[in-house]
Amino acid sequence: MRRRRLGWVVAAGLFAAGTWSYFWIPEPTILAFRVGQPFEEVVRHSTFPVMARSNLPADDSRGFGATWVQEPAVIICFDDPEHGFILPPTKFAALTYTHNTAAVLSTSPMLEKLPFDEAVAVLENLQNQFKAGGWQPWEVDGSVWFDLSPGGKQRLYARMLEPGYMQTAVLRVPKKYGMIFRFWCAEGCWTREPPYRFLIDVGVSEDLEGKKPGDPQVWDKAFPAPAPGTRSRCPRPDAGAQSR
Repeated sequence: MRRRRLGWVVAAGLFAAGTWSYFWIPEPTILAFRVGQPFEEVVRHSTFPVMARSNLPADDSRGFGATWVQEPAVIICFDDPEHGFILPPTKFAALTYTHNTAAVLSTSPMLEKLPFDEAVAVLENLQNQFKAGGWQPWEVDGSVWFDLSPGGKQRLYARMLEPGYMQTAVLRVPKKYGMIFRFWCAEGCWTREPPYRFLIDVGVSEDLEGKKPGDPQVWDKAFPAPAPGTRSRCPRPDAGAQSR
C-alpha cells in the first residue's frame, strides 16, 4: 500500500514538473533599437543576445543583416525619447539592417493568438502608447485610430468576419518614422468555425509615405536622431548581458 502511494506521489510530481515546463516562459529579455541606429548600439543596448541571434550585417556596401526573435519571451523597446514605446512580450520578430543600420522591424507583440476581448485589450494599450508618442494616422489613405468605444469594438468584431479579416492603420511620425498597425483574425473567421483567435502586427520603418528625393537615408548621419546624451526610455543591460 505504501509503495502504491509512493508511486502516485512520484507520478504526480512528474506531471507537475511536466506541466510547469510546458507553461513556463523564461524571464523576458529586451531588444532595444530605433530606426537609424547602428547595429553595434543595438547590441550594447539590448539584453536579448543580438550577436547570437543575428545574421550579422555584411561587410560590404549594402551592410544587410537581420536579428531574429523565434522564442519567448522578448520585449521590444523602440528607443526614441519622444516617439518610443515598449511592446508586450513576443516570441516572433525580425529586425533588418541596411548599411549596418536598423531599418525595419516586423513583429506580433504577443505570445499567442488571443480571444477577441483579450486581443483588443492589447490593441488599446498599444494605441494609447502610440498616441502619447505623437504618432499620427496617415489620412491620405484613410487611416484612422481604432475606434475602441463599445460600439467601435462591435464594428471591429464584425469586420473580422468579412473578407480580408483585418483592419490596418498606417501611422507616421512625419519625416522620421512610419508604422503598419494591424489587427487581424488568425483563426476561424473565414470558415466561421469558432473559437476565433486574433493577432496584432506592428511593422516599423522610416517614414516612407513622406519621403522625398534628397531626404537623408536611415544610415546617413543627417537622419533624425535623439540628441547626444538624451536619456534612454529602455532599461540598460548590465555588463555581460549579451554573453548570457
